[in-house]
Amino acid sequence: MARLSPIALVAAIFALLMAWQGVVTAQPDSMERIDALQSLSEKDNTQALNQLLAMGPTLGAATPYTVRRQYLSALMDIQTDAAKMDAAKVSVADLLKLAQDNNDHVGVVLATTKSASIMALSGQTDVALAQLIATEAMALQTADVQALWRFYAVLGKEQLTVGRFEAALQSTLKSLQYARELPRQARTSYLRSINLLCNVYMVMTNWDKALQVIDQGLVVADEVGSAKLKGTLYLNQGAALGSLGRPKASVEAYDKALKIGRESGLVGLQATALNNISDSYLISKNYPKAEVFAHQAMEKYKEAGELGGLSTAQSNVGFALMGQGKTREGVAEVRAAIQFSQESGAKTDQESILGELGRMYEQAGMYREAVSTIREQQALTAQLFRTDREKSVATLQAQFDAVQRQKQIELLARENSLKDAEISNQRLQNIVTLLGAVVTVMGGVFVFLLYRRVRKTNLKLREANQQLEFHSARDPLTGLFNRRSFLDLMARRVTDSNNGRREDDSPDGLMILDVDHFKNINDTLGHAGGDVVLVEIAKRLRSTVRDTDMVMRWGGEEFLIYSAKANAEHLKNLAQRVLKVIGETPIAVADKEMTITVTGGFLSLPFSGLSEVDCNWEKAMQIADMALYLGKVNGRNRAYGLNRLLAPFEQVMPVLERDISAALKADMVELVEVLGPMMREEVAA
Repeated sequence: MARLSPIALVAAIFALLMAWQGVVTAQPDSMERIDALQSLSEKDNTQALNQLLAMGPTLGAATPYTVRRQYLSALMDIQTDAAKMDAAKVSVADLLKLAQDNNDHVGVVLATTKSASIMALSGQTDVALAQLIATEAMALQTADVQALWRFYAVLGKEQLTVGRFEAALQSTLKSLQYARELPRQARTSYLRSINLLCNVYMVMTNWDKALQVIDQGLVVADEVGSAKLKGTLYLNQGAALGSLGRPKASVEAYDKALKIGRESGLVGLQATALNNISDSYLISKNYPKAEVFAHQAMEKYKEAGELGGLSTAQSNVGFALMGQGKTREGVAEVRAAIQFSQESGAKTDQESILGELGRMYEQAGMYREAVSTIREQQALTAQLFRTDREKSVATLQAQFDAVQRQKQIELLARENSLKDAEISNQRLQNIVTLLGAVVTVMGGVFVFLLYRRVRKTNLKLREANQQLEFHSARDPLTGLFNRRSFLDLMARRVTDSNNGRREDDSPDGLMILDVDHFKNINDTLGHAGGDVVLVEIAKRLRSTVRDTDMVMRWGGEEFLIYSAKANAEHLKNLAQRVLKVIGETPIAVADKEMTITVTGGFLSLPFSGLSEVDCNWEKAMQIADMALYLGKVNGRNRAYGLNRLLAPFEQVMPVLERDISAALKADMVELVEVLGPMMREEVAA
């Protein structure tokens, strides 16, 4: 056997080491690329899909398993949103095989959950729900927050579809909990769970609460740049506004969703928006337009492969035809949609379609058919309530049943008067009395059976409301106040309406901070390590400020301190404490310790005694940010504060807003410099 020379042997070992290093370093780069494409898909699904498909061939057998798992998980989601159902099924199958080959339960749960979601979209809701229930034990065993968040979000959605409202609420709350613990895509995932909770409120007909959740969701959607979820929230907003009798605002919301769907290549979103616009025209009895939009919705649902939505759009076509006097053709379309909903297990859709069909029969003067359809709807409604109907909805439904039974009496009376004028008034009175007694007895029994379960659900809803109120004002990672809470605070600040000055002479303080070299921290420690650093900085900031001060995560690695009634001297001392508490003691991450520093900019509000009409908080923030940038340019680990103007406001502000360095060189402003702990040592040396 030939022997390698020492030089050749060293070269071979070096080549192997370089190849191994390439595999190791490829993993974080690939994971970051996948995360970036998932974020892009929230804005432009088509572009994200194209780039993700181009990335696939670069992931060979040497690619770490976790990267390939994350790639396939992202791919099947984005393919589904692009209505590429066949391709999504292939990706699901690939992920399942990959997970089974690696004996990985996390991958199995991710693939199985997505498979169930695709089945539900194609109308196999009962089968999908059975598959999810069979997977729950494995999902819990994984203890993986990404798998658990995805599982409970999909489970809650399908439970809601089949009318298991209490279970849907519980699953939704679990998905919210796991979304806050995700290491990546946390805010986007949290937003999806918020949207699901909104759907629960809407099924409960709590429209005001649903709109409140939607408003919170739209703020988060703008912050994370998610066009997908913003469009879905607009759909829900339109439905809630329509139910509150605001048709114009409702259609405007649907139009926004439709525009987002077209711009982002989201076929399913387009289909639902078109179908909801059709609903609006049905409500306003503009049946020709309702038919046009319903047909467009059907085409889009076919393109998206969403057979459940297709049946809903088909029922709208039927109602539009009935409204135009084409009763036979319309009823055939509606009955076909009902049959599909029944076979797929979508009981809430079936119940809703039956109710609308009954109203259309009554409008057409077909009272016998109306009575028969209302009875059919009531039987299904009672079944839903016996299985798992939400308790607060149960009270409303008891009232609804009483109204519907009274409607049956009226419809029977009309039909009998038309067909048999000889029926005596006494007999009609007996029927009314008998049915009234039945309604009373059944209603009493129904309310008694459900009363004991009402409190439990109300407690859960109260808990959900408290969680929503907390997280709407808090950053999910650090627990600090978020940007929205600061905007609310600024809106509440008391100023004199005549001159824009505060009612007292004590200014407030604004200090914006940015973590130095944070990209290097992420590159060295990974995103999880970067999160640990941000959480520790947040903890140190809270321990440094007064109880009356407000610390916020402004975004990314930026923090903001709002200090009420803080003069220039207090702000300077606060900057010294902040720089010291962060930079003096290293932060431990895993087995490493890193010295972290921050750079800041600060000033008082009102600034230099100016009216807040001339220099409001937004301008003040802009100036503080420029001071921070000046600190970055001059070496970091320091804070610059602007004390006051040294020249007239009209002369200084145009220069200051454009170039703080020029304003300093021209002696237009007074600057205060605060050095961090290591910088002070260097100056002293």
